[in-house]
Amino acid sequence: MARVHSLNAGARTREWREVTPKMLREQIIPLDRPAVLKGLVKDWPIVRAAAESPEALGEYLRARDRGRPVRVMLGAPQIGGVYFFRDDLSGLNFENAHRPVHEVYAAILACRTQAAPPAIYTGAAALEDTVPALIAECPLTVLDKPARPRLWLGNAVTAATHYDNSDGINCIVAGRKRFTFFPPEQFCNLYVGPLELGPGGQPTSLVRVTAPDLERYPRYAEALAAAETAQVEPGDAIYIPNLWWHNVESLEAVNLSVNFWWFDAGEWAAEPFAALAHTLLAMDGLPESRREVWRKMFEHYAFRSEGEPVPYLPMERRGILGTLTAKIQEHMRVQVIRSLTKRMSPELGGAIRRLLWEARAQGEGR
Repeated sequence: MARVHSLNAGARTREWREVTPKMLREQIIPLDRPAVLKGLVKDWPIVRAAAESPEALGEYLRARDRGRPVRVMLGAPQIGGVYFFRDDLSGLNFENAHRPVHEVYAAILACRTQAAPPAIYTGAAALEDTVPALIAECPLTVLDKPARPRLWLGNAVTAATHYDNSDGINCIVAGRKRFTFFPPEQFCNLYVGPLELGPGGQPTSLVRVTAPDLERYPRYAEALAAAETAQVEPGDAIYIPNLWWHNVESLEAVNLSVNFWWFDAGEWAAEPFAALAHTLLAMDGLPESRREVWRKMFEHYAFRSEGEPVPYLPMERRGILGTLTAKIQEHMRVQVIRSLTKRMSPELGGAIRRLLWEARAQGEGR
């Protein structure tokens, strides 16, 4: 069976040192490529606690944990720490539980010397809900825009290749991580699994980075040729642009990081993946000739492949193709909600529409 076990040794993500807000804003982000930010958070108190000992880090967390349970993904030792699909794609290879952060960390410490420990992982836990003291103690001063910090905690686990909807900076507190990155346009070579079933809630590749089966997934070789890797350690951070696919291997028995996500779009912006799901619902069952017409309409109106779609209309008469005022945004959301509720049960659809009309009436009454 043809397999590839490692990437080209020269395909390394670029490293940056002594990063400033100006450097991040004007040099790094415009490249639209991942970037290792060496030593960016080495002075965080929690990073110093982690460097002292795993037990010191545990005490640091326990003293600040407000005790609210977070989702924790628990996998049997047999999965080898890789959160993935079941072989028959009928589900995922782990179970979910809910525990406070300090209890999750205690469970990780308890099995850190085992040769084949269970997989323990919690991700994207909002600091404001779990360990709010860390918001002030872990400032990301290099970022000059709002971003909600989130906690990631686990043992030697792997988050299979996926993308994020937002830009992010992942700051390493404890443990080392290896990232494998694929450019956004490589998605068609990554053999993405069921879009609604990703282990972390995002679309995820079916190919295991550490042992890809190129007989079963031959186009993956093209993705590998375009890939790059990065390894980060405590005190480092890594910038991940949205839509860049990434596989994340935690290399130590104890790993903790804090991630900051943001999305440079208008506050009114809907989620692109939701738009994709809505499109799939709308196009299903249409004959090929009509799908082709709609494809051209999407390119013309949504993606503007030929430039401004309605230059012949005055700006104030372009409606949803012009300036998205609050009134127009509301109109667009109403149309989407009507579409989505049309095929729901009368009870559910009716309840949603009643709430919508009540909200509109309250808004008009103010």
